[in-house]
Amino acid sequence: MTLREASTRMTRATHRRPARPLRPAAVAVGTAALCAGTLAGCSPAGDAEAGAPDAPQAAAARPTTPVVLGDLVDGKRIPATLGYGTPVPLRSATSGGAGAAGERTGDAAGGGVVTGLPSFGDVIGRDGVLYSVDEREVRAMHGGVPLWRDLEQGLRGADVDQLKDNLRALGYDVADDDRFDARTRAAVTRWQKDRGRERTGVLGARDVAFVPGDVRVAEVTGRVGDPAGEPVYGYTSTTLVATASVSAADLVRFQGGVPVQVALPDGSEVPGTVRSIGEPSGGAGDESANGGDDGVTVTVGLETAPPEGTSTSTRVDLVVDGERRDGVLSVPVTALLAGTDGYTVEVVQDDGSTDLVPVTTGFFAQGRVEVSGEGLAEGDEVVVPS
Repeated sequence: MTLREASTRMTRATHRRPARPLRPAAVAVGTAALCAGTLAGCSPAGDAEAGAPDAPQAAAARPTTPVVLGDLVDGKRIPATLGYGTPVPLRSATSGGAGAAGERTGDAAGGGVVTGLPSFGDVIGRDGVLYSVDEREVRAMHGGVPLWRDLEQGLRGADVDQLKDNLRALGYDVADDDRFDARTRAAVTRWQKDRGRERTGVLGARDVAFVPGDVRVAEVTGRVGDPAGEPVYGYTSTTLVATASVSAADLVRFQGGVPVQVALPDGSEVPGTVRSIGEPSGGAGDESANGGDDGVTVTVGLETAPPEGTSTSTRVDLVVDGERRDGVLSVPVTALLAGTDGYTVEVVQDDGSTDLVPVTTGFFAQGRVEVSGEGLAEGDEVVVPS
């Protein structure tokens, strides 16, 4: 092609008719293709609304949860150890009258040799044999007052009352009072006869020892052949207890007979009752994440038996309530949106859109917060940011 021919063609193209406008369908297709190619900057209304604020996101595209009306409780889980509690030392009586259960009566130098002991884990009930000295069995009676004297006719007191409670429990005929009278002496004589003992009508520390109830042998420290008058073993309760070291801040949760649940590793819970609240300890076996050396030992008894196979090496949690609010509206803490004027929650409307509703916050517990505000009601769905 010559230079003249090329110039003529360019002149003709410049003067052609303008092209017809594209149909609306073509514009839409072209716009969609542009959006797909750039992945940004497009709005459903086209360029005329490109600079407008974003519309609220549809609630269906985000997780929501209902506003709940109910009780809000500040519960807490405190690590604990399952076992039988701290062993209580039991001292054998001497032939001269040394006491038992950690106490002494009479002369400790009275002599005698330990001739019989139970084994670890043995359970000893009322009238069961605790140990033997000089082949004389010392039997268990239930009570909290130690046997600090020989019990005989003419006496009265808490120790006599305890003895008579035990005699009645064993089927002997005695009055319900704290007097050691002739009727009590007759019952003691029959008890001695039934056990092949000399019938004196008098009971001393070489005959019986008072323990809190049925006991379990925890740790045997003495041996057969040892001189009498020294600790022979430690005993505990026969029921499992959970022991925890509790910080001073959490101690109030366990006072006043509040219910306690003992949470087991399998997720089940067993109801419990606070047995004792001790002094700051931090000794071996009492450490926890909530107390350490400054913790107070709290012992909780299990009211029902745990599942078969639960052992004393099982780690458990004490689940106990604290402060509470009854009959309040609450939402998850994560539903709160912070602003310059306070908090709001994003409430889903009937048409699927959402509105920001101002709320006043109250009590916080268990990951939820008490809320109140105009236009907020039980069952309203609120957005929970993911």
